Amino acid sequence: MPVRLVFLLLVLLAVSAVGQGGLPQNTQNRLNAKAERRDQINAQSAPLPEDAATARLQVVRRDAEELSALSVSLQSDLRQLQNGLLAKDLHENLKKMEKLSKKLRRDMEP
Repeated sequence: MPVRLVFLLLVLLAVSAVGQGGLPQNTQNRLNAKAERRDQINAQSAPLPEDAATARLQVVRRDAEELSALSVSLQSDLRQLQNGLLAKDLHENLKKMEKLSKKLRRDMEP
């Protein structure tokens, strides 16, 4: 964030100086070249919001599918529990399901 602020201030100073005609041509060229380089660096390093949103949706969708599959397997484990058979990974799967549901709730918040 401070880099963007400094860049913005430099651009504003350059624009105001150019408008007044106070800077020599050589200085104007250097400032323009620096501004262009900073723009290129910022454009390359900052992820596009669309890509971030798409990646977030993919993670949410994958987690939801995993939660759904876990729910199906837990249903059969709970049926077996009613018959007196305790699945050895029932407790672990219940914890995993709880963690996934909390993560999905967190991810779905704006």
